[in-house]
Amino acid sequence: MYYVIQRVRGNPTKHYIAYTVSRYITSASSENVIMEFKKEPTPKRKWAPKDVIILITANKELFQTTLQQLERIQSAHLEKIHSIKTQLDNELESMVNELQAEFSKIKQESDV
Repeated sequence: MYYVIQRVRGNPTKHYIAYTVSRYITSASSENVIMEFKKEPTPKRKWAPKDVIILITANKELFQTTLQQLERIQSAHLEKIHSIKTQLDNELESMVNELQAEFSKIKQESDV
């Protein structure tokens, strides 16, 4: 059994996925890695570019340690992002309220 950590692009809150494969196939001349998943009755194969593969190992302990380290980093940053997003949402709401009040004031002055 091999353990794989793969980078995910295009999703700001999910940067990697982790999974197990029964085997993998690659070569020095290829830019891809073919992952083989056990599915009955025949195995399924999926490929991934080498540059998105962070780790392929048969060492479960190394895999788990690396995964825990990535989880800690991601969790810390997602907490910061959530806090900043909440602050931004509050600032946007305040701006909208202030603009609405100003619009009402301008409208009242022009109706007079």
